[in-house]
Amino acid sequence: MKTGWIEIAAIPAALLVLYLLRSNYWASDHVRRAWCWIKAWAKLAPFTTTLWLLVAVHAWMLIGLPGKLRDAVLLTHSTTLSHLKREPLTVLFGSAMWTDVDELLFLTFTAVIYLAPLERWIGTRRTLLAFLAGHIGATLLIALWIEETVLITPEQDRVYSRTIDVGISYGAYCCAALLAYRLRWPFRISVWSLLLAYLLYQASLTDFDARVDYTSLGHLVAFGIGLLLWPLTRIRRARERSHDPWIKIPAATSALPEVEAAIDDEATSLAR
Repeated sequence: MKTGWIEIAAIPAALLVLYLLRSNYWASDHVRRAWCWIKAWAKLAPFTTTLWLLVAVHAWMLIGLPGKLRDAVLLTHSTTLSHLKREPLTVLFGSAMWTDVDELLFLTFTAVIYLAPLERWIGTRRTLLAFLAGHIGATLLIALWIEETVLITPEQDRVYSRTIDVGISYGAYCCAALLAYRLRWPFRISVWSLLLAYLLYQASLTDFDARVDYTSLGHLVAFGIGLLLWPLTRIRRARERSHDPWIKIPAATSALPEVEAAIDDEATSLAR
């Protein structure tokens, strides 16, 4: 299916949702309840929600672009050595905001399973700090390692300069490793072992000489950074919320609060 069909379907769907939110048809109540639930969830994890929206908006901008133009846009924000030397701040922060549309499913899974739980556990500022430490730290360490130790031939340099390296995966794996500190020791070690085994397997499939793509090694570095950030979990808030549900479901709210208020007023007048 061509990406243009996504725009054709999404725009009328968004207009329909807005219409139902402002009307009183049979489906309006369900739409309002879903909207209230989304707002409540966003208030529980503001950083996660903001990050998801930023990445989703940037991914939406790529919809409908030809393949070569889409790759050119992503390559502009990729964390290659040349980009890091010319525009380090722009590339370091911009690379986390851009991703292909196909990665939105991974982003949604990441937000629900461990970014939002981590934010509710240790707070918004500490989650932001952990995410940036994983994303920026892993990017710079891998770039420094390539610059100082890897002998890249002219042909490999041409390949590397066209390698696309964008997305939130570095920060996400760092936060996943950090969130495991919430578990008891046996489960914590099990989660770390499974995650590390997956990252090592991912790295073993990469032909570094041919692709000159060190993203899988960056995932391992980000995982290690997450382990080193354990002091962020040694706070009172984390101890108090250690027994909260992993995936917190917002309390149900009325889709039509004005209706409930009218009913309450009527019941009060009858009681009098």
